[in-house]
Amino acid sequence: MLVTTFIISQSNMINSTNYPQYLLFWILELVFPKKCVICAKFNDSGFNGYLCKKCLNTIPTNHKFECIGCKKLVSLGKTCNLCNKTNYIDQLLVVADYKNQTLIKLIKLFKYRFIEELRFPLFLLTKKYLLQLAKLKKLNFLEENPVVLSVPLYTRRLNWRGFNQSDIIANLLAENFHLEKGKNVISRTGKSKPQAEIKEKSERLNRLKGLFKIICADKIVGKNILLVDDVCTTGATLNECAKVLKENGALKITGLVIARG
Repeated sequence: MLVTTFIISQSNMINSTNYPQYLLFWILELVFPKKCVICAKFNDSGFNGYLCKKCLNTIPTNHKFECIGCKKLVSLGKTCNLCNKTNYIDQLLVVADYKNQTLIKLIKLFKYRFIEELRFPLFLLTKKYLLQLAKLKKLNFLEENPVVLSVPLYTRRLNWRGFNQSDIIANLLAENFHLEKGKNVISRTGKSKPQAEIKEKSERLNRLKGLFKIICADKIVGKNILLVDDVCTTGATLNECAKVLKENGALKITGLVIARG
């Protein structure tokens, strides 16, 4: 009776081509309602992709900026004069502190438990951060009209995970802020040991050399780039991508990451 009532009430709103899928999702939501991955409360009006609004608000956005190389505090995340000789990222923007336990859990569930819907709260957090930068720091990356790119995954890892978490966030940013999203611009040509498992920065850099290549340079020549990744530790991956991009004609490159480990 409940399902019948639902069908009648929604019949004018659902296209016949997606009706079976819509109905299936509705039934699954009824039988297995989503709950927040942090507080375990069930869906409410402030729910965004397995995270409730209350728990999302427990993650403070960053108010400090540090150099991608030496991690010293700098103005607006600009690479310091000492580090800009060996680093190709011109500016690093970090959305939140990786020490926040809620954020750590979200990122790990997103990447390793494949809960793709967690893209929504992570994007909302990123959007909040960027809007605060524009308002409080007068830093508006929209004025530079950058091409939005994401750090690519190796094909096997992409097939294993089913999605590139950084590319998902990059797509949402480009769509929401009406920026150009660079597609098929840069690729990863080989597999390396996960960066989080490598302690020495020099080893990270050596393992990444030659792993990225440009597919279509025409899309980046003379353009500013917003390079998106989920987590930055030493900055080796971002810098190797930036190096290849600049060698092929890109101008200023701003790295944007959700957190820095």
